[in-house]
Amino acid sequence: MSDRAFVLEPYPGLPVPDAVRVSGTARRDGATLELAWRLEGPDSAFSIPVAAADPKRATELWEQTCFELFLAAPGRAGYREFNLSPAGHWNVFRFAAYRSGMAEEEAFVALPFSVSWQPGSCRVAARIDMTCLDWGGDPWLLGIATVVAEPTGRLSYWALSHPGPRPDFHHPGAFGLQLATAE
Repeated sequence: MSDRAFVLEPYPGLPVPDAVRVSGTARRDGATLELAWRLEGPDSAFSIPVAAADPKRATELWEQTCFELFLAAPGRAGYREFNLSPAGHWNVFRFAAYRSGMAEEEAFVALPFSVSWQPGSCRVAARIDMTCLDWGGDPWLLGIATVVAEPTGRLSYWALSHPGPRPDFHHPGAFGLQLATAE
């Protein structure tokens, strides 16, 4: 089992904050996924939502800085979308097919993750038990992404790849990291 490092790229052609970098690691241990993102840059380049006193399941988290995971298994219908806000809010959605059949994934009643801030960086780390998906030993395809909000409210979109004509984390071509059970 080893960490798979990744660096996210901003969507080309849209403005991005100066000197920002989004990177991280992914690791699979059986049915558990460990994922860590690191957003780095000048404090004036991005906006981090204030930590919530009572973090909970919430919607539209991608309208602010948000760390996202898209998860699929080859040969299985649909995929899942995980949203983690640095404020502590979260959500998991189930899709039957590309951008269709969206519903909150009720198999997840909590999504534990940690957030740490230092000058010039925000780190989000999650350890997610995927047993409830019942995907057994199937390989997983991951689309790892981040929405970065600037203090002005302008958003930039970061992903492993941007295969479509517009920012689209759901695009099947954006699921660019494969993890097998032994990784």
